[in-house]
Amino acid sequence: MQQLTVLVVDDDKITTAILSHMLDKYADHVIIASNGEEGLSLFIEHRPDIVLTDINMPRMGGLEMVEQIRKLDEHVKIAIFTNFENRDILLQAIKFGVNQFFSKPFEAKVFAQVIQPLCDDVLEKRRISTELARQQNILHAIKKMAHNFLQHVDWKAALNTEMVRLKNAADTSAIFIYQNHIEKNELVAKRLYAVNDDVQARARKQVHYRKHHLMRWKRHLERGEYVNGSIYSYDKSKQKLLKAFKIECLLILPIFVNKEWWGFLGIGNTVDYRLNVTNIEMLSTVASIIGSAINNERNLHSLEMSSAVFEHTMDGVLITNADNRIMHVNAAFSDITGYQPEEVVGKDPKFLKSGTHDKHFYQQMWTQLTQKGNWQGEITNRKKNGEIYIEWLSVNAIHNDNGEIENFIGIFSDVTHQHKDAQHNAYLATHDPLTGVSNRVLLHDRLEHAIEHAKRFDKCFAVIFCDLDNFKPINDTYGHSVGDEVLKYIAGIMKSILRKDDTLCRYGGDEFVILIEELKGFESLETVLSKIRTLSNQSFSINGIELTVGISIGAAIYPNDAQSPEAILSAADQAMYNAKKQGKNTIAFFQRHEALYCSNTYGLG
Repeated sequence: MQQLTVLVVDDDKITTAILSHMLDKYADHVIIASNGEEGLSLFIEHRPDIVLTDINMPRMGGLEMVEQIRKLDEHVKIAIFTNFENRDILLQAIKFGVNQFFSKPFEAKVFAQVIQPLCDDVLEKRRISTELARQQNILHAIKKMAHNFLQHVDWKAALNTEMVRLKNAADTSAIFIYQNHIEKNELVAKRLYAVNDDVQARARKQVHYRKHHLMRWKRHLERGEYVNGSIYSYDKSKQKLLKAFKIECLLILPIFVNKEWWGFLGIGNTVDYRLNVTNIEMLSTVASIIGSAINNERNLHSLEMSSAVFEHTMDGVLITNADNRIMHVNAAFSDITGYQPEEVVGKDPKFLKSGTHDKHFYQQMWTQLTQKGNWQGEITNRKKNGEIYIEWLSVNAIHNDNGEIENFIGIFSDVTHQHKDAQHNAYLATHDPLTGVSNRVLLHDRLEHAIEHAKRFDKCFAVIFCDLDNFKPINDTYGHSVGDEVLKYIAGIMKSILRKDDTLCRYGGDEFVILIEELKGFESLETVLSKIRTLSNQSFSINGIELTVGISIGAAIYPNDAQSPEAILSAADQAMYNAKKQGKNTIAFFQRHEALYCSNTYGLG
């Protein structure tokens, strides 16, 4: 069962009982309220993931409660039970940010179509949030470890603290370190350190690569490759090893010391959850830091030798002197920035600046670095080829025995793609995933902006409601995949006709809404409508199937027909239904306007 909390608000006990039963397979906690006032109180107390509510209730109605909830939480998922024929309620619900609608009585199939996407959205958002938090925590743990390990010759004194910190940051169940040894001409790995949440776990004191059938793992590790898998993908010998550790998933990272394979770092989980590539890359840095710490233990204090260890990490590394002049960079630095070592040694890293940050940003960074000895955060830099990129940078000050700063070590990774993912998610929140045009959320925002603009500058705009005629037979005859291609084709035609500043929205199903701002005249509107109808009526081919669809079009004009987003949408919708009544595949206006009473800027009035 998914770990979700759902708030059900309805004054009908039979309805709440039915919904509670239907939600058993979707949520582990269902909260019941009998009216909007009680529902709002329970929402504040429990902060549920999803709210399901009726409209008409005593003391406080559903929409009033939704309006108050949206003031507290812009992101909680909300669905209402409503009469779909009452468009005023639908439009008001959309205004308040309702995500889904369904009607009574509740059919299992329809209910599943409503509740499952809401659950999926909540869980995906939670997964992304958890993953980002894990990455931030791992980076913080790496920063602490780099400081504590590389500042002390006896790195093992800080081993337990740093490994527990890393285990908690990565949200894993077990961490262990094994060191390679030769016994009787055979390579074995002896346990150096192990910590496990399960007190019954028995981490082997010694792992024999050949005896325990781990030769394939050995070949991967000695080549600098990691091993990552679950208990279900391994043979019996490896399953036995994981069962002894009381884990189901295992990540093994090789530890190299001065370019020689020294042993490995193991990270295990009691659930079948494999760490992703980003986390693995960050944890590979941990293995490199351990290798560097072992070098220090062997009295290799040379800065150049210490920095060589970082060549094994996929994160960029640069080491500067006390005057912030670059002394050493690793291969990953060159891969990320495009600069070769000979081009940067002796220079101040400020040549990487992109111009995005002001002087205050760098002053704050250096103040914290000199006072606290470390700094980490996002910084936007520029590659050699001029490309702008975003990096997560951790900088540590290295002190000598007298407490004076001798060097700075910077470790960074390119996180530009993560920001692009975030931008993509924001795009999906305001656009239809099938056609790529605007969705209702963005349309409503554009409508509000258009009204404000029109009021301020005495302008007119038009809202066009379009509905495909006889679209359902296409779905029934050729399948939804062909129907989807038809919707994309029609959306493409409409986009080709419109101006860049106009808004095209897939309003739902086979309905499209067009917002044409700064309307120049009634004739220009008729021209756009005629083009839409003409091009849409032309036959086209989908997967070798010749198709033709009609389109019923309704248009309303602001401010002549209506003065609010809900009213102008309703007027255009009514006009579209009038077009349907006239025999479909035609154009209708909410009311005929031979002249538009707008600004004389365009010669109207």
